[in-house]
This record gives sequence, C-alpha cells and structure tokens, in this order.
Amino acid sequence: MILSRRSFMLGGAALAAVPAKVLAEQTEDGFTLLTMRPVDARLMESDRPATKLESLSGAWPPPVLRARQGEEFKVRFVNELDRPVALHWYGLRGPSDLMSISVAPGKDNAFDCVFMPPDAGTFWLSPVADVSRQREMGLYALVVVEERELAEKFAEIPLIFDDWQLTDDGQIDASTFGNLQDAIGQGRLGNWFTVNGAYRPKIDMSAGLVRLRILNAANVRTMAIVFKGADPLVIAEDGQPVPPRELSRQGLILAPGQRSDLLVGEGEETLTLAVNLFEDIIEAAYLNRRGASQPVALPDNFALPPNPISTDLDLDKARTVPLTLEGGEKGGMTGALYGGEKLDLRALLEKGMAWAINGTAGLAAQPWETFTEGESVVLDVDNRTKFDQPLHIHGHVWKIIEDQPQPWRDTVVIPAGAQAKLGFVADNPGEWGIQSAFAERVDSGLITSFEVTA
Repeated sequence: MILSRRSFMLGGAALAAVPAKVLAEQTEDGFTLLTMRPVDARLMESDRPATKLESLSGAWPPPVLRARQGEEFKVRFVNELDRPVALHWYGLRGPSDLMSISVAPGKDNAFDCVFMPPDAGTFWLSPVADVSRQREMGLYALVVVEERELAEKFAEIPLIFDDWQLTDDGQIDASTFGNLQDAIGQGRLGNWFTVNGAYRPKIDMSAGLVRLRILNAANVRTMAIVFKGADPLVIAEDGQPVPPRELSRQGLILAPGQRSDLLVGEGEETLTLAVNLFEDIIEAAYLNRRGASQPVALPDNFALPPNPISTDLDLDKARTVPLTLEGGEKGGMTGALYGGEKLDLRALLEKGMAWAINGTAGLAAQPWETFTEGESVVLDVDNRTKFDQPLHIHGHVWKIIEDQPQPWRDTVVIPAGAQAKLGFVADNPGEWGIQSAFAERVDSGLITSFEVTA
C-alpha cells in the first residue's frame, strides 16, 4: 500500500491548479454569494454550441463552496430565476431549519444561511424539490469543509462528475422532463459526460501528494470511476473519514450524491480518469502533473481525524421500525396514500407518483415517525422494488448493520429485492427527510420525513 511508505512529496501550493471561476463569490460582509440565474455553459467541445443551463452562482462551472469545521459559515442566496428553488445541504449536519431551505425569486427575497458545520469533509448543495429538472439543469455546488486541525497539508482537487441528456445541438433535452417511463424505470440517464462542468478537462495537479474530492452529481447514473497512472487510497466516504484502503478492481463506485476523498501519491505521470460503462470505458478527465515537489512526512497509521458524529449505537436498546420501499416498473405496488387519500396505481401515476415508502407516496402532512434525541434507531429496510435504491438521510449519518464493520455515511444503496438494517443515533433535533438519491424517484414519491424531539 502507498501509505506504508514513510515519506511523500507535496507540491508547494496549498491548492492544486483549478480554474478560478469555479470558486464562489465573496461579499464585503463575509458571505459567500450565490446568485441563481441562467448561464451558457461549454459542456461540449469549444466548436460546439453552448448549453443553456442554470447555475447557483450565476457562472459556470458549478461553484465550490468552502467552510471550516466548527467556524461560522455564511451563505447568501439570491434567486434570479422565474420560480422558487428548494435546496438541501446534503451530508451536512447543521440545524434543521437551515439544512433545507426555499429561496423565492427576486433580489428582495435574498436568504441568508448562517451556521457552523460540525463535520469536516466533502458535501454538496442541490435541489430537494423538482429535483429531476433542477439538478439536470446544473443547480448544484460542491461543499468543502476543511478540518479544524490537520497536521498534513495536502494539495487538493475537487472533481464533480455528471452526465447530461443532450440533443444534437448540445441543449438539455427538456422534452423528457416529467417522462413517466423515467419515473417508473431506470431514470434519466445522460448521453454526455463532464467533469467540473467541462468535457474531458485537462487539470493541473501537483507532482506531490494530492487529495481528490469526488462527487457524483448525476440524476441517476452510478459512476464507476477508474484511474490510470495512480493507485489512490480511499480516505473518506460521504465526508466521514475511513481507514485508508486501496480501491477495488472495479474502481470507485459512487451512487448519485455519494462522495469520496482519495489520496494520490507523488509521481510524474498524467492521471487519466475514466467512467466504466461496462460495455465501454469513456475517458472523462486528465490530471497533469505540474510543479516541483517537496518531501512531507506521513505516518504509517495515517487517517483523517474523526468527525464528532454519534457512534454509540446501542443495538440492545434500539427501536426497530420498518421502512418498506415499493413501486416502480414491475414492482407490484397496487396503490398508496397520497395527499392523505388512498389512491390506486393508475390514479397515482396520473399525479406523477410511482413510488412509496411505508405505503405513502411523497411527503405526508405529518412526519412518518418521531424519535427522541439520543435514541438509537434501526430501520428494517425492505426493498420490494426491482431496482437498487440509494437512500439518503438528512441531518444524520447511518450505517448498514452487518457482522463486518461498516462505514458511517449519509447515502447507502439497498440492492433490488433485498432487505437490510440501517442503524443511526437520532442526535439532531428537528424535522428531517429520508429520500431516494435518484432525482426522478424522489420527485415521484420516494421520500418521507421523521422528527427528532429534544
């Protein structure tokens, strides 16, 4: 393993070379300013038409927001689009009234979001309503929360993978938004791949030790990312540190919304990042080694410092509650509650609903379940659908309960037709959600809410 070596090489720069405009604008009063507006984006080659998108920062590529663990993080949202935008801080465990917000159109409706992230790591900001349309249009940002204390100073590169469903003239195929077949089936798969909002970008990278912060922002595609020119180590998943380990032969597998931090050792060779489509492999980005290196000591037992998450899951005293997933193509669902009314499948589909959690499609008027702060919870998940289901929990982290130790993270995948137990400590008061990480599925019913009372 790379980490068995006592010495690495670190580039002199604190950050690897990344286009400056990927960073969000700062205001004089200390806010990170995000102005949502339409943009022309170069998703394709330079001689192809620009793609009409929307951006949280009013610019392209998508922004990278930066905060520091335990310090005040101030973001001001201005919505210059023609509709409200509901957003969620995916993976961040801040206060419940600020982790999901709605920003109305107009400069007079600017929304200030101020909180202190308790965890360091790689997170993201993305729509939580009308997800299939707004995520596909580019309304998302990577969120980097730096460690309060980290002896090792790495160069780093943010890498946002996405796929887009484009027409022949390079525009988003809006004709398929709301498509029923996408809702009940596999979802909206793209036909064009980008990294950091560009086609096959060439990104300068230190010749020394580099931390890659990788996000899969696709609507539904699980990315299998392979690396040529390096054997990186996984050091964090969904923002939570893990014991460093080598990648599997399949590469880095990320469901939509999942993130991983990788550590790449020193070298001279250009790294090629590709997406394995199993019937083909598509080269997606190139990391070009640049600059001199200097030695830096890294202990054999290196690991990122742990976050202050609640890991004292008491399985003997835990409350076990069922979480049944139904719906989708050939899923056998005959009906569900929607808007407080029991509807058969045909009536649900007419309203754009195709999935249900515990017999309810979409959010109900009241939370599905209430837990007491500090309570240990085990969700007995039964995936009765014909599809793998990546599930995201708001404001908390959870893990699959198995005989072997499992990592704490905020998005896990339940295989088609499988059962699993998900454990977490309900330690963050407020109202929270459990939702599909697939954009089309959350819009068509695969979401519920729960409450944690102090």
